[in-house]
Amino acid sequence: MKNIILTTICFLAIFSLSFGQETEKSKFSYGLNFGVGNSTLENNQIGVLSGNLIAIDFNVDYSFTDSDKTKLTSGVNILDFNSNFYNGTDQSRLKNEYFQIPFKLSHRVNFDKEEKLNLVAGIGAYANFLLRSKILNLNEEINTKSGGFNFGYSISMGAEYKINTNTSFGLMLDLMNEISEIKKNNYEQKQTEIILLSIGFSTRF
Repeated sequence: MKNIILTTICFLAIFSLSFGQETEKSKFSYGLNFGVGNSTLENNQIGVLSGNLIAIDFNVDYSFTDSDKTKLTSGVNILDFNSNFYNGTDQSRLKNEYFQIPFKLSHRVNFDKEEKLNLVAGIGAYANFLLRSKILNLNEEINTKSGGFNFGYSISMGAEYKINTNTSFGLMLDLMNEISEIKKNNYEQKQTEIILLSIGFSTRF
């Protein structure tokens, strides 16, 4: 996860050098977002846990209009969940790594006369894959070998600021819930009350 974060920072630095360049408008754009937050994990073996989240999103947007008011977004999200708990003898930590494929529809409303600052609202759904689930304590690291996939939905709200006609920065708040459990190897897991605050950029192809 640390390598992914460092890679993201490098991408942001590289793309910031091209903000002044404006090209012919395309309906497609791409972006990177970095988010932090928390959620509640329901695990049938451990119980109900509250944990911290770190997320990296690589997104591709399609704009239905030249003014970029309404967009359809998809891509890949990498989500890292960490929670501490007491296993009966000592303190342990549960670490889950997820891979998500989102589909989101969002709309923008201008907040100023120059049309640079936009309020954003969106709804969406996502497929959620549990890649790895590990329990770490003082003596060992246990791979629970649980995995599988489920589905969830999201509601988004936030703001975007246009650097130029092609590139914008955004600050978004996502509220998410999974609608079913991930079941494998006698483990059943589901995240609820997911709250993510993310910052990132979007630029046209």
